[in-house]
Amino acid sequence: MKNVIIVGATGATGYQLMQQLINDPAVENIYVVHYRVTPFAHLDKVTEITLDLANFDDLDITVNSSVDSAKEIDCAYCCLGTTRKKAGSLAAFRQVDKDYIVNFGTWVANNTKAQLHVISAVGANAKSASSYLQTKGETELLLRQLPLAALFLYQPTLLHGKRDEFRLIEAVAYYPLAILSLLPLTLLKQQKPIAIDQLANAMYQLSQQVTDGHHVISSLEIQQY
Repeated sequence: MKNVIIVGATGATGYQLMQQLINDPAVENIYVVHYRVTPFAHLDKVTEITLDLANFDDLDITVNSSVDSAKEIDCAYCCLGTTRKKAGSLAAFRQVDKDYIVNFGTWVANNTKAQLHVISAVGANAKSASSYLQTKGETELLLRQLPLAALFLYQPTLLHGKRDEFRLIEAVAYYPLAILSLLPLTLLKQQKPIAIDQLANAMYQLSQQVTDGHHVISSLEIQQY
């Protein structure tokens, strides 16, 4: 794996994943797509592509003019994600967690032969009564329709770890889920909160594999990293 591209590099999981990519001597070039300059801009192996996410329709033009050879990109990571509260509305949340992700996946499919690794959520279902899980499910369905070399969908349960923002729901839910996951039932074990660095490590480790097809990485599998 020599060349990678990532969106969401400054988020909690994306930041942890970036540390591993930066420290991996086998990774020669990291293309970071972001709406502003990131803390990684000064690194020799990092090329930043500044792109207003509200204009993601311009992805083809903007990215293709910055990447030396898109066909040489081995792996693409999508660590985008927000909450309805932070986004401000359901429509804004869906734009980030569905439209932006699918647009990026479409660019990867049309311009590269890279694997695509995407963070989804446990319980993602396009028919869910939950707008959050419904959005995640719809995103997964659209990504599956793309002619990608390989697609990895990560379905973690509640994530915990260092964040730039305080998320009350995550803080309240952490301990009940952690306790329930101790019971000897697979369904409950799957609800064990996932450390952010576990998810990042799973994405990094699995991207070392040369494979094709669609892969759903369950919360139980992520717990192994």
